[in-house]
Amino acid sequence: MERKHVFVGEYVDLRKTENGDLQIRLNDTGRRDLAEFEGVRERLGIDAALVELLEDHLCNGWELVRPEEVGALTSALLLSDEVDRDDLGDIRGVGCVYWDPDYAVCDEVESLREKQVVVFQGVRGASGENPADR
Repeated sequence: MERKHVFVGEYVDLRKTENGDLQIRLNDTGRRDLAEFEGVRERLGIDAALVELLEDHLCNGWELVRPEEVGALTSALLLSDEVDRDDLGDIRGVGCVYWDPDYAVCDEVESLREKQVVVFQGVRGASGENPADR
C-alpha cells in the first residue's frame, strides 16, 4: 500500500511531512521483530540496525547518500528518494536529503522502541530542484 508521500515497508513506514521532514514509523511487523534489530545494533551499531530496518525501502527507490557526495559535513546516515545519478553512479542532482541532526547523541533504534517514530530532518539540495521533475 502506497499513498502520496507514504511508503509502507516491511518493518517501518516512511512518510514525508508537510514541513519537509521524514517520519520513520515502526509498523506492526517492526514492533514484533524489534529485538532482532536491537541485536544488530548491539553487534554492528545504530546505522547498521537502521539500514536493516529500511532494507526494503532501500531496494525500492530510497537510497543512502554518502555525506561527501552532497558536501555534508557530518557522519550521519543520509536518506533520499530524490537522487539523480549518472552512468558511473555519481550524483548529478539531488532533491531532498533526510538526516537526524541529533545522530551523535540519540539512538534512533531506542527512539523507535520508546516512541514508535523517529523524524529525520529534510534538507533540499543546493539547486533546490527535484531530479524527478526533469
